[in-house]
Parts: sequence; C-alpha cells; structure tokens
Amino acid sequence: MAESIITNSLALNLLTSIILLFVAAIAEIGGGYLVWKWLRERKGVVFGLFGGVILFIYGIIPTLQPANFGRVYAAYGGIFIVSAIIWGIFIDKKKPDRYEVIGSLTAILGAIIIFCAPR
Repeated sequence: MAESIITNSLALNLLTSIILLFVAAIAEIGGGYLVWKWLRERKGVVFGLFGGVILFIYGIIPTLQPANFGRVYAAYGGIFIVSAIIWGIFIDKKKPDRYEVIGSLTAILGAIIIFCAPR
C-alpha cells in the first residue's frame, strides 16, 4: 500500500513537472514573440507590455516545480526547444527540417535523462 502511494506521488510529481515545463515554454515563447512583434515589426507598445507581463509570469512558473532549480532548468531546455519547433509550425507556418527534428529529439532525450534519472 505504501509503495503504491509513493509510486502515485512520483507519477503525479512527474506529470505536474511536465505540464509546468510546457506552460513555461509557451509563456516564454509567447511573451518573447510579442516583444519581437513590438520591436521588429513595429507593432504597438501594447504588444511589448503584454509580452513583458507574460515573460514576468514565465519567471514565476518554474518556482512551482517540485524539483530543484538546476534540474528544472536543465530539463526545461529540451522542452523549450521542442516547444519552439512546434510554435514555428503553427504560428510561423514553418516546417522543421530534418536537422531541427533530430536536434529537438536529442534535446528531449537529454531532458528526460536529466529529469528522470534515479537518484
């Protein structure tokens, strides 16, 4: 019974971490995208303000992680790369080339090793 509770708790922590990593990636990419639009494409200052607020929120999201700071950010790197590729597909309408796919899969494998290795 106790082993089942521990296993369920670990699974819930892992699921929570994965969701938070993807939410952080969306916030970072989305906020950065709005700042990009404001500065590079001369959109209104509202784009920059919203982008800045979203980037501030992005800075808070990792503090909700059940893991420690260094491990969270190391694993986040892989999630961010994959999320940026997905963003490019849907927002920028850019199909990734094989090197982007290989690189993002390599990064995600590294994130899995960093975050899930038994300690």
